[in-house]
Order: sequence, then C-alpha cells, then structure tokens
Amino acid sequence: MKHVFIVNKISGKHKAYNIIGLVKDVAEAKHLDYEIKVTEYKNHAKEIAESYYNDDDVTLYSVGGDGTLLEVVNGMNLNTPLGVIPAGSGNDFFRFFDGKAKRDFRKILNDTIDASPKDIDIGVCGDMRFVNTTSIGLDAIINANASRLIRNTFITKGPAYLISILENSIALRTTHVNLLADDKKIEGDYYIIACMNGKYYGNGVMAAPSASLSDGYFDLCLFKKASRLKTYSLLFKYLKGKHEGHDGIDIIRCKHVVIDTENMVDCQSDGENYCSEHIDISIREKALKLKIPF
Repeated sequence: MKHVFIVNKISGKHKAYNIIGLVKDVAEAKHLDYEIKVTEYKNHAKEIAESYYNDDDVTLYSVGGDGTLLEVVNGMNLNTPLGVIPAGSGNDFFRFFDGKAKRDFRKILNDTIDASPKDIDIGVCGDMRFVNTTSIGLDAIINANASRLIRNTFITKGPAYLISILENSIALRTTHVNLLADDKKIEGDYYIIACMNGKYYGNGVMAAPSASLSDGYFDLCLFKKASRLKTYSLLFKYLKGKHEGHDGIDIIRCKHVVIDTENMVDCQSDGENYCSEHIDISIREKALKLKIPF
C-alpha cells in the first residue's frame, strides 16, 4: 500500500509545510511506500486526491487544516482510507477527537498511520461534501467578511477576524428562513443556523456537544432571535458548548435539511464561503473511511 501525504504549504502559517521533515522521518522509520504532495494553489489538494482511482491501493492523509481536509474529501474516492494530520490554524474537525487540538505531530502521525479505518458520516450540500458543518447566519457572515478583508485590503487574518467579530456581534443581524428538518417545517428569524456533523467549528466553538460522527444524524442548531441581553448571554454559552437545554437555542437531530431565505445570504461549509438562497443538506451515513488515532 502507498501512503500519500497531501500537504498544504500555507496552512497554519506554514506549520504543515514545516513538518514535512517529520513526515519523512516517520514514514521511513515505518518502511512505508510513501509520497509527499505539496499543494501550490487553491483546490490543488482536491486535484491531487482526484488523481487516485478505485483500483489504487492507497491511503491518503490530509496535512493541514479544515480547508485542506474539505478539498481532499471533495476530490477523493470514498473507498480510500483517509487520515487527518491537524496542522492548520483551527483544526475544528480534529477537535472532535481531541478537544484541545493538541499537536504532538510525531505521535499523531504514528498513531494515524497505525490506525484501522472506521466508517463515519459525512454531509452533502449541493454538490459539496463536508465532514464537519454547513451554516448560515452570524458565523458564516463573520467568516465571509473576514475573508473579504484579507483578500481586498492589507489587513491580515487575525485582525480581520477580530474586526468582523466585533462588527457583527454589535449589529446582531438575523436571517429570516423557511426551513425543513426532515418532515418538520420551521419559519422564523435566526442569528445562526448550523447543521453540525462534528462538534466544533469556528476555531473551537462547541456548537453540538452531543454530536456523533457515526449515528446517521446531524445536530441542527437553531439560535433564535431574542432581546439583545438574552442573546449575548446565550452567545457566551454557545461559544463554550453550554447552551443545550436553554430556551433560545434549539438542537434538532435530523438527516435532511432544506433552508430557503428571502435573499442571497453568506453560507459556509467547513470554512468554505459561498452565497445562496436555497440550501439542501443531506447526510451520507458511514461514507468515509477515517483513520482515527484514538
């Protein structure tokens, strides 16, 4: 079997690129047949993953953050085992297994290579696969606005996200939606609608504390419009994963979610920004063979 490490050279402020030497050391110590593929541009990780076919005896490894993982999952054959080496800035998917997203890379590499694949669920939104989350509302707006600042101004990532968080936390805009969660119809104004497969997103926000990756269900988090005082109180609970059971944030377990909005709105799937007014999300049960180092 060949082990292919897909490394995003800019992920985690070049952290992924900087552990290439360690990847080589571990692979050679284990006498692996291996390749290291370094990405050169956006969606290159997807193209690399697409280059391996059904009959290739290969295991892929996403070395980077959630964006790298998203590209790999959208390019790979789902019959291929996949390992995740969390060398990005947020690593929210990996937090499911390690809430603090620790980075003892030698141990993670060794344990991931040795692990047996386990089948986990993934989500599909339109023609995009995702492993962790798809959402609209404040979180998606913050992500999109920060990305625009980074792309169109001299402002770097950290300050851009801080500016976007402050601006949108003060504005507290809601989105009016008509929503279908399986057969349950919902209409209303919401700050956040997050369809969670994993537990964490947004650099450590525990939106779905009870989520499972192999139960065949999403945890759909609906953060309702409320008074400013109540909203801020709930928002702090939401950030820490302490919101379950509190009035104002509903969590619905479902397999299929359809969201319609009055206008085009910012959306995100595992950190990938786009705009839509119709979002159709479904779960694919135990579709990904994940090598879990725990």
